[in-house]
Amino acid sequence: MENTTTSEWFVAKALTALADRRAEAAQGETTAPTAAPDAVVRTADPFATRLWNLLRIRRALTADEAAALLLADTDDDLALGRRQAGALMLSWSRQCPQAVRVDARRVDGLKRYALLRDIGATPPVPLTSRGGV
Repeated sequence: MENTTTSEWFVAKALTALADRRAEAAQGETTAPTAAPDAVVRTADPFATRLWNLLRIRRALTADEAAALLLADTDDDLALGRRQAGALMLSWSRQCPQAVRVDARRVDGLKRYALLRDIGATPPVPLTSRGGV
């Protein structure tokens, strides 16, 4: 009888050691991975993000409508906001023609941009910052 208790003790000891090693390995894996030194973290332009979300909600809008809605409570220049919104939506329509397009319909002589397919909560990356310096 004494032999079986001794072998059970060794088995229990080995299993405990194995469990300890697995627990240590699991703790080591839960640490956050470090970013690669050449990784580029893109910080989205707040205006572009707000404009993109507005386009996702409205599904179609002009640069004038976008500037009026986004800059309604601020003292920012409305004409500058209109130009910036128009430039952003035009670049999105060129970069992602399957997602954003210029509608044939004009509103008060202004281009109307339509969202064809929602590609996510973040706006498309501008061409100048893709793989560049």
